[in-house]
Amino acid sequence: MQSAARTSQALVVGISKYQNLGQLRTTQDATSVRDVLASPEYCAYPPERVKLLEEKDATRDNILKALKDMCQSAKESNARSFFYFSGHGGQGSDGAAYILPVDARKGEYPSTAISAHDLSQLLDQCWGELTVVLDCCRAAGMASPEAGPDPAAPSNPGPQDIELVPFTDSLGSAIRAREVAEKRATKRVLFAACRALGRSFTSPEVPYSIFTGHMLDCLKGADRKSTGGANVTVGQLFAYLEKHVGRDSGNAQKPLFISETESFYALTDYPRAIGPTAEYEKDVFISYDRDDPTLEDWVNNFFQPDLENNSLSIWDYDDLGGTKLDAREAIAKSRYTIVLLTQAYLKDRLDVFNATMAAVQALGSGTRRCILILREQFVLPADIDALVPLDMTPPREMQFRKNMDRLIKRLKKQPDKH
Repeated sequence: MQSAARTSQALVVGISKYQNLGQLRTTQDATSVRDVLASPEYCAYPPERVKLLEEKDATRDNILKALKDMCQSAKESNARSFFYFSGHGGQGSDGAAYILPVDARKGEYPSTAISAHDLSQLLDQCWGELTVVLDCCRAAGMASPEAGPDPAAPSNPGPQDIELVPFTDSLGSAIRAREVAEKRATKRVLFAACRALGRSFTSPEVPYSIFTGHMLDCLKGADRKSTGGANVTVGQLFAYLEKHVGRDSGNAQKPLFISETESFYALTDYPRAIGPTAEYEKDVFISYDRDDPTLEDWVNNFFQPDLENNSLSIWDYDDLGGTKLDAREAIAKSRYTIVLLTQAYLKDRLDVFNATMAAVQALGSGTRRCILILREQFVLPADIDALVPLDMTPPREMQFRKNMDRLIKRLKKQPDKH
């Protein structure tokens, strides 16, 4: 944990529904970045000092005002400031590079957008640590992580986002070394989702762009094996992004990193080191009646994909062979075990259920690692009924999303102690 008292401020901007330009795929990028920055478990920015501007609120006037307010708050050498922009980037007829607010108009960028020059002039007022993250160019789509990037453009394409390059070049020039006499006590870093002629890919299967999704994962401790659970520095974040974004885009997307700092400062402010999880090879093992074709179809086409799309890894039962011994190994090496309860499961596979529960209890080390979910309406034994936290039976389908969100939130945490 960083001990020195400091001022922290951030501005997070996310736009997909442009008023006068082509639309972008909707993501949860901006909201999630805000949440991670403001979380006392991750970056520990005071929530009231993390400004979020999304969609219709992300006008040119509002962004400029919020930038000025942020920079006015960063007047100490130990201040830290964070600016995140997710949306279109473009180049005007004047040759200047711009980020495009929700009310930007093609052909009128000098008066309706924000140029790299103007942005750098504003950000130059920030003292201390300054982190700028640009996730532009995300008009391209990605059918699935396995299929790789789909070069097809949206049906209503916006400005050509390949002009992010001159924007980052312009902003990078401001971030790089200035005259010594003009230097303040600053550390400046720029992350951009892609480089020359590149695009930033999204997937309809997950709520984030590839770039921002991996940035969030890293800030939340996904690279704990490399960092030892300590705070994540800007250098470690870029190494993680370069590796994982390249992998998941088939090397079609290559992030950019520009820095003007003598040392790589920490972006996170963990209250404690994030503990290792090397003992778990997967996040979840799912136990259910695999002889029930309807249930298996639901698991394979709805339940499991939803978990995987939220970056949770699942044991592949086909690789286990289905034996109790292999299931025990899967339980031991999974952070959580989910049991989907149906009448046939308890009647015909009671031995499997008992073996599963025994394995979880024996290997749990005093932690709650088993989650029972009711998938079929029937009368449960009283001792089991008391342990079921979620009802996902067909009559409750209207609440499926709410229940899945609750489940995913739990699965992303470490198991509680009994």
